[in-house]
Amino acid sequence: MIFWRGWGIIGIIFPVLIVGLLASLGFNDENFQWYYFIGLTLSAILIWFIGKRLNRDKDEIFMNERTGERFKIGNRHTLFFIPLQYYAIVYPVLGIIPFFA
Repeated sequence: MIFWRGWGIIGIIFPVLIVGLLASLGFNDENFQWYYFIGLTLSAILIWFIGKRLNRDKDEIFMNERTGERFKIGNRHTLFFIPLQYYAIVYPVLGIIPFFA
């Protein structure tokens, strides 16, 4: 089960699309480690900038007039409860793993 909030799903869509695109451009099984690493690194760069932009601090505080309760509504774009931009650290590390397997 995949949990995301907001546009957090692009944390899965971008790596799959980019690695798939590189694989379809003619990389074969001999050098799959390289297109896997390059694809995940390129998607990490995109996810970093998009995640930082989407999760910028623009919180708004509202108050319920009847109860007086205050609550904050802000930008939250997460994947598995982790802010989107932090997957830019995870994906290059996952791209290095096939070199050691």
